[in-house]
Amino acid sequence: MRVGIIGAMDEEIALYLEAMQETKTTTKAGITYYEGTFSGRQVVLCKSGVGKVNASVCTQILIDAFGVDQVIFTGVAGAVHPELNIGDIVVSTDCVQHDMDVTPLGFKPGQIPFTEKWIWEADQHLVQLAVEAGQQLGEDIHVVTGRILSGDQFVADREKVKALYEEFAASCTEMEGAAVAQVCAMNEKPFVVVRSMSDKADGSAHVNFVEFTKLASQRSYAIVEQMLSKLSPKAIVYSTKGCVDCELVKQWLTAKGIEFEVRDVMTSRAYQEEVERFGFMGVPVTVAGDKAFKGFHPDELEKLFS
Repeated sequence: MRVGIIGAMDEEIALYLEAMQETKTTTKAGITYYEGTFSGRQVVLCKSGVGKVNASVCTQILIDAFGVDQVIFTGVAGAVHPELNIGDIVVSTDCVQHDMDVTPLGFKPGQIPFTEKWIWEADQHLVQLAVEAGQQLGEDIHVVTGRILSGDQFVADREKVKALYEEFAASCTEMEGAAVAQVCAMNEKPFVVVRSMSDKADGSAHVNFVEFTKLASQRSYAIVEQMLSKLSPKAIVYSTKGCVDCELVKQWLTAKGIEFEVRDVMTSRAYQEEVERFGFMGVPVTVAGDKAFKGFHPDELEKLFS
């Protein structure tokens, strides 16, 4: 399982870069992608840049070029719900583009014209993992689920914040999440957006933003780190059809009750490259965290999961 992690700004990905191992760097469309391991998982980290277009391009490249299986967008946002405070965490239930406005033609606020789909629901398993991870940060950290709004606007006006809350019943607003959500939905990839509040819904966004971005980024990072440590499966088996040893590895894992994901290297060049990065040619290759083993030898597999 390969996870795409996106932040919009340098501050939002800095902690991940420090913690990642075996990092490989690739630049596409002006965006730098960092492949490596983080919290025991294969991840692709990137800074999308600010705004929905940047986020959309970034997400599609993650899916097409890097073969990510799911996407986590992490970083800071501005509170819209009046009960949220600086440092509180919002985990997306769904995402909406608040600046999509074709109401003069009879469409609803946020609705994309000529389509029934304009609210993008987050993956329930990822939402649950994020909430559980947030709750482990401490009793003083407030973690909620709610709607996240996105628009190419930095909202600092008190009346605008109030209007967004009343119109969309949202928790917070930012500039990328709904774009990531739409691209993931169009590609049938699960996603979740995890945002830490850097400012309150009181008209002081321009004052609070810089000061509290670092704190908010640290809390978002802590949640994602904990999520990945619990994200199944525990193993990946790179295989091909008709491979006897591949089937023996799968049977061994099943008998041991170890959940695993199968990746057929003949169906994806990305999977072949993953095997090569572990230093192997051919299959089966079994991966657990940052460790890998080639072939079928029960004693070696036992060591891999010990």
